[in-house]
Amino acid sequence: MRTTVQHFVSLSGGKDSQAVLCLMVERIERRGLAAFGNRLPRVLFADTGHENPITLDHVAWLDGWLRQRLGLRIETVSANDVPGLTDAAAFARKRAMLRGEWSKEKRRTRHKPACNQRRIAWKAGAITKTDWLAHCDCPVMVSPPVPDPLIDRALALLHPTGIPFLDVAMLHGRFPSTKTRFCTSDTKLVPLMHRKRPLLDAGISVIDWIGERADESPARAKKPPIQSVRHPSGARNLLYRPIFRWTAAEAFAISDRHGLRHNPLYRMGMSRVGCSTCIMVRKRELRLWAMRFPAEVARVRAWERLVGLVSRRTAALGTPVSLLPAPTVPGDPADHGRATIDKAIDWSRTGRGGRNFDLLIELERQEAEDGGLLCDSEYGLCE
Repeated sequence: MRTTVQHFVSLSGGKDSQAVLCLMVERIERRGLAAFGNRLPRVLFADTGHENPITLDHVAWLDGWLRQRLGLRIETVSANDVPGLTDAAAFARKRAMLRGEWSKEKRRTRHKPACNQRRIAWKAGAITKTDWLAHCDCPVMVSPPVPDPLIDRALALLHPTGIPFLDVAMLHGRFPSTKTRFCTSDTKLVPLMHRKRPLLDAGISVIDWIGERADESPARAKKPPIQSVRHPSGARNLLYRPIFRWTAAEAFAISDRHGLRHNPLYRMGMSRVGCSTCIMVRKRELRLWAMRFPAEVARVRAWERLVGLVSRRTAALGTPVSLLPAPTVPGDPADHGRATIDKAIDWSRTGRGGRNFDLLIELERQEAEDGGLLCDSEYGLCE
């Protein structure tokens, strides 16, 4: 008996997922639906609410191309589709616990690297917890109780905005970090799985075509090209990375072969086109983003203020909330507000060392104001 399988392509609007989409189209046109278990593959796009409008326009353009080419549509998923994730019930739970949590003093130990190694040894069973804690002289961070007026203000603001990325940040009381990337998990992976889970529950295996390449990062290079996870129903969820060994140039090339346009952001100096802007944005890219998209900067500035008003750390200690992780901007480690969007943009306009404004960068800004920004691509798309 042949196993029933449903294929999915996860689309982000970037070059890699677009390359995977092209491979899927080629396979259908070459081998027919028999290569997909005689079921039409489905293409999913996770709308985080933090995309650049240009990326949304590009996904809509791809939807038109795909519909004309194969009669397929791109399905949009969102964290708002998942019960209890960013809906009124999730915010009600947050409000229910907030007063009790914020009214108490909060203590947190900031473990040093050596202490963390002993903690790992304890977790592995090599030493006892007593042995670990006996050598722990790490500083304890104390967060005092939050005054009632600030608690009342947070409670009044803690309601869904309908913007997944912003709602997730409000529920966490902070933005994602490089170590805790709930932007990916809560606004992309969970909604995508929510769309697939009914199939898995019904015993239908799922094959996810994913646009991940080994040369993107050391972490991605450690992933296998194919992974298989068994679902409790007996079905399998297969993660398939067909362009795992490709270069960025090869990803662009297959779109060129199909006559597809690339996301215009790649010609505006952006290396990442999913979020606007990504928490891992590079210095030069941040500067170009700020020059090209002042409305996006204003949006992020407003988000930082709103999330700060529902953040315990800000309410108790006055520490500003920033979209970008504080280590993004060099400076005093105790200055956790040094990466707020306006300060980060100021830093992006400095030369190496981050202390002095670069004359050439200032000339670039003035030329952009006078004549507009020219094509700029780190992938050589302007040549």
